Amino acid sequence: MSESKTTSLYDFHLSKNAKVIDFAGWSMPFSYDGTLKEHHYVRESAGYFDVSHMGRLRLNYSQIEEINYLICSDLKNISNTKALYSIFTSEDGTAIDGVIFWKFEDELILICNASNTNKIKTHLDIHSINYEDLTTTTDLIAVQGKNAIDIVSNIMSVPEKFSTSKEGKYVYARTGYTGEDGLEVMLDTNDTLSFISELEKNGVKPCGLGSRDTLRLEAGLCLYGHDLNEKINPIEANLLFAISKSKREAGGFKGWEKMKDLMNSGPKTLRVGIKPNGKIIAREGTKIYSQDNQEIGVVTSGTFGPSLNYPVAMGYVKKEFSTIGSKLMLEVRGKK
Repeated sequence: MSESKTTSLYDFHLSKNAKVIDFAGWSMPFSYDGTLKEHHYVRESAGYFDVSHMGRLRLNYSQIEEINYLICSDLKNISNTKALYSIFTSEDGTAIDGVIFWKFEDELILICNASNTNKIKTHLDIHSINYEDLTTTTDLIAVQGKNAIDIVSNIMSVPEKFSTSKEGKYVYARTGYTGEDGLEVMLDTNDTLSFISELEKNGVKPCGLGSRDTLRLEAGLCLYGHDLNEKINPIEANLLFAISKSKREAGGFKGWEKMKDLMNSGPKTLRVGIKPNGKIIAREGTKIYSQDNQEIGVVTSGTFGPSLNYPVAMGYVKKEFSTIGSKLMLEVRGKK
């Protein structure tokens, strides 16, 4: 078994007494003060996350046409100061990865899931897309929370939501994956600690992957490898918004023929949010049943929602059971 990779902040995390876990082949902080506390730091004020394990690739603007063909969104026709959530799709229309693009006048920054960085690089190689891998020479810090924008505005100018900017040593976008406002900031590894110091002076607390998971699940956001994978397409995943309207009609991306048929006929299964009764948590793999005891799906993510004070989950069910308000049964520890 290969040794886990570390970000440039690994020793810093240890100095903060972080609980470290292996995630997608990286040794990453799971928590510092505890997941519940860190969840509330973000919901009530602001927290920062080291998300430098995520892949960061610089792409050539001159190849935007070719890149646009590989994704279901329209990167080409948005302005040069925008960030874009999109999905790399296969010939079958399924999700190779859910990614973020930062678009600038002279370049594109692609941020992909840590578990998929090598897969995306191979995919780009196959399609002759040139890239520079910035993953080990830069860090990526997500500053998220109710007060995040007010705090970060003391350090750098803040763009509109889902917009990008460059300022001095900072390359960033007003994006995130917590359900809160904030910035994701890429900077050279030599500059990261000074940036974190500025954040901490302004009361921003360090947060780990544990709270990032509870935050994204409360917000109904997918985690690749759990709620989205190469067997699931964006329509089944309830991510139709990621398919640009122009592409839904005209195509022009990999897998469109398969997805066009699915848009016309409708998917057999859909991703849904689930609110379990009581305090029992329905974890990944929990079977879902209809009221008449028919097995209709499976939970793909589940946890306790600290802000909501009750369990939350998401999963896939047969389409006819996907209406909001549908009553379902969950099999937890052999009981429904």
